Amino acid sequence: MKIILKWGLLSLFTIAAVFLMSNSSKVFIHEEPDRLQLGIGSETTLEHVISQLPESKIVDANKRIIAIPYGKVDAYRKLAAALTGVYQPKAIPLEKTEISFRYYLFSLKELLQDYSHGDLGLIRTGDYEISVKSIIKDSIVRTCTYLIPGLIAGVLLSVWLSLLASMWRTIGRFIDSIHALLSGLPDFLFIVLLQLISIYLTRMTGRNVILVAQYGNHIPLLIPFLAIALIPGVLIYGTLRLAIEREMTQEYIRTALAKGLAWREVLLQHIWRNIMVDLLTVLPKATTLALASMAVAEAMCDILGLGGYIVSPRMQNISATPIFCIVLTILAILFHILYAMLGKFFVLQSREGA
Repeated sequence: MKIILKWGLLSLFTIAAVFLMSNSSKVFIHEEPDRLQLGIGSETTLEHVISQLPESKIVDANKRIIAIPYGKVDAYRKLAAALTGVYQPKAIPLEKTEISFRYYLFSLKELLQDYSHGDLGLIRTGDYEISVKSIIKDSIVRTCTYLIPGLIAGVLLSVWLSLLASMWRTIGRFIDSIHALLSGLPDFLFIVLLQLISIYLTRMTGRNVILVAQYGNHIPLLIPFLAIALIPGVLIYGTLRLAIEREMTQEYIRTALAKGLAWREVLLQHIWRNIMVDLLTVLPKATTLALASMAVAEAMCDILGLGGYIVSPRMQNISATPIFCIVLTILAILFHILYAMLGKFFVLQSREGA
């Protein structure tokens, strides 16, 4: 019960922190939060317009500036634009950017009210606005299509390679060289190289062998899958190689070898069980790295997944960023809970040979 309560409180705290940070841009305001300037045609008057806009009043009749409820600039701009004789309603820019915690708290309150009514935010693409509620499910499924298999493949591949490198020194030196190369390669550069290889293969074969970017319902799966598998896999491999080297210096290894056990048997039966704690310790960090690699891959391949909707230049995130960040946070929390459960059931409570 205490563990459940601990994880529940930690999860709520993490989600709340992500929610607050994802809205941090609202602290900085560039426009008057309670003023609107209207263009008035000859067929109406400013006084008549005011009568149709609730809780508004005239501030400067010559410049046609009106006061509106605090923080309602976008809503009142739409209301004013729909009135006869009103054109080009616009916010009034500030002379310089200001920091306003009042506007930040107001924005958080409005966002929470929207969430309580089922409004998860909007994304604008061109002249169209897309409800996040209508795309969130498809975005989660699309991202998990390569996120989960890629992460599993990365873990299995790195474990297998670390054991393989420890069994045969020649192979180990070769794998270590590749590991050293990949360790110094930025994730975005790695994804660019994958894209260039894909383009080169397409030119060689005359066929679209590997999709480089999303178009329509055709989504590139291999590039984000490889990015998610290999980039965190480099971290896991390095951790396990060091853990195996550490265990090799322990007294129980020399004792086991002296009793006539083969090196492979010692590695698989003794060392492997003792480095499980190292694997489960690095997995949360590797998962965070996988999520970051996923977002970079989606941005560079123009995939509209959980990361793509946040960073894609085609999408203007009016109020969508917080909910996508929260979904990614929940995914990370679920992975962390899984690792904690695995640690509870599979890691030895007392180290062998201690």
